[in-house]
Amino acid sequence: MTTTIRALTWPEKEQVTAIFFVPSVILPFCLVSVIVYVAFMFHDANIHYFETRKFIAKEREIHLKAYARKNVAIAAWSAITPLEQPALNMLKLEGEFPLAPKTPVKILLEALFDQTRNEQVFCRLLAPMAEKLKGYNYRVFETIVWVRGGNENCIEELRRSLDRLGVVHASTCKIEYSTECPDYALISKWTKLSDYRVENRLLVIVDLHEEENESKNMENACAFLLTNHYVREEGEKPVYLYQPMAGVTDVEAKMPIYLEAGSVLTPKTLWHTGLPRTEKYPLMQVLDERGLASERLDVDASFGEKSAGYRWLALALAADAVKYAQGEQLVACSEKNKFCITALSSQKTSIPANLEWGSWSNPLMPSVMAAFFCVISFFAYQITFSDKNAPLSLWGLIASIFIPFVGFISIGCLALVIKTNEAYRDMGY
Repeated sequence: MTTTIRALTWPEKEQVTAIFFVPSVILPFCLVSVIVYVAFMFHDANIHYFETRKFIAKEREIHLKAYARKNVAIAAWSAITPLEQPALNMLKLEGEFPLAPKTPVKILLEALFDQTRNEQVFCRLLAPMAEKLKGYNYRVFETIVWVRGGNENCIEELRRSLDRLGVVHASTCKIEYSTECPDYALISKWTKLSDYRVENRLLVIVDLHEEENESKNMENACAFLLTNHYVREEGEKPVYLYQPMAGVTDVEAKMPIYLEAGSVLTPKTLWHTGLPRTEKYPLMQVLDERGLASERLDVDASFGEKSAGYRWLALALAADAVKYAQGEQLVACSEKNKFCITALSSQKTSIPANLEWGSWSNPLMPSVMAAFFCVISFFAYQITFSDKNAPLSLWGLIASIFIPFVGFISIGCLALVIKTNEAYRDMGY
């Protein structure tokens, strides 16, 4: 249309030159381009908003997986029960499956004049681990000990037992007595420690009846040597203990997130103790939906009414299962409606690589193009309609170029910042 009008109004005697197309073609095209790129600028700002939200969600997923896949190695472990091979029995690999009414309750101990009852248990429990504790790789360690009905005297009893087993640092190693049986949150605390510093931890759990009392619980004692600097010995299968999910009050809501994080990918067996029905059945439901841990072993049903030490006995049995090539394991427990779950495997699950920003559309490029066509439009207007005897000054020329670029790019940057902040705010930051 503008070309037609320009052609009809063009002076008859004046020769048609390139100037003919400036107001008729170039100027309208540039003005339309400015409008189009301004529209693109805001359109791309919205694209940037949604893509940023996707990035944040994916980044959270990677951070969650990296957190869930942090682990410590169980360099050595030991368990004492009245049964000889409880893990093999429960896995139905050897012997009979233990049933609570038939399960022997007490661990047989001798009446020794030179050792207390606790010292006997400590010595029997730690004897299979003594070489590891004396070796160069794990000789410096800190210890936490819990004994049912015990007190601070257990520290010296344990120290004497370590000394009797020939552990060089028995007299100087740090030993802390826990007044309550710890849960898996303790593991979570240790897995968060720096990877650059070697940390060796000895955990000793002794769950025996008090001598004057009887109980329906099966006596048990467990010890674990945990380290973030595992040194594998020839012929030894490593056992990695993954970051637990502890203190959960809504199993149905949190378990899918835990499984999505995938500390282990295909757990074969679930060992559980102390789970009330409100936690056990939602847990089973989530596992069934994903076809995971089809074998479920109830420690309480096998050994008797739940006991505080069963959570660590279950962990020791699961570690045995890994050692016996029974695949990845899950261990769950609950105390005072606080659900905990952790996983074990002989292989480390890879940690996903950090996410990098993508190259999706954003308002910066359209803002540059809008500024460019705005400048061209201004020059086309000047060529067509300005007084030829009054050309632009140098400062006017600079301003006509500088102002559009600064203006449009500033708008583009502002839109980018606003939409980025909006995306982070809407994602809960």
